[in-house]
Amino acid sequence: MRIVVHYEPVSQNILLVTSGVFHPPYFGRLALHEALKQLDGFAFRHVPSLEALPSDLDSFSAMVLYYHGKTISEAALARLDGFVGGGGGILALHSATASFKDSKRYSEILGGRFIGHGPVENFEVTCRKYDIFNGIAPFTIRDELYIHDLQPGVDVHFTTMQEGREAPVVWTHSYGAGRVCYAVPGHTTNSLKHPAMQEILRRGLKWACGAE
Repeated sequence: MRIVVHYEPVSQNILLVTSGVFHPPYFGRLALHEALKQLDGFAFRHVPSLEALPSDLDSFSAMVLYYHGKTISEAALARLDGFVGGGGGILALHSATASFKDSKRYSEILGGRFIGHGPVENFEVTCRKYDIFNGIAPFTIRDELYIHDLQPGVDVHFTTMQEGREAPVVWTHSYGAGRVCYAVPGHTTNSLKHPAMQEILRRGLKWACGAE
């Protein structure tokens, strides 16, 4: 008699660390979640801040960071550092880099330090490094363009032109044994509903989990 064993696909647990009504917008957070839910093999759980990280943090493959916070406790920062440095992934959006601006270690984890932004306006986003984002054509989006000082070794994948110079829009980098992907758009709900942006976020999360 032949025994057939059926294996259920194992989900990767993702922690959504998001909050906000206007910045980031509530409906933008919904659009982000709807885009990520299309990924097979991922299960999502929500907490409102890094101060509310669960005790079973080791059971998560990655965090999605989409919030705007002013202060972070040393305990929460240490848990974030340990999670990423120990091999966890991060997908961060927009105002995540504008949060906790007094914490150098937090900026080092995300790969860039926020230094300012312009008005909400249209800008064209172009892929400059074809690897995990191969096949995503240039697209125009309406959002706030954040400007950053990047950490050494950061890989910039998408850029736009700002005052005659290239400005990074999407980057990835390694922090310890972990992977971090950051995307500038997220001030407007419509930018997170753009098909190209949603594809970038899905691929960025898969890469951060080591599942590309």
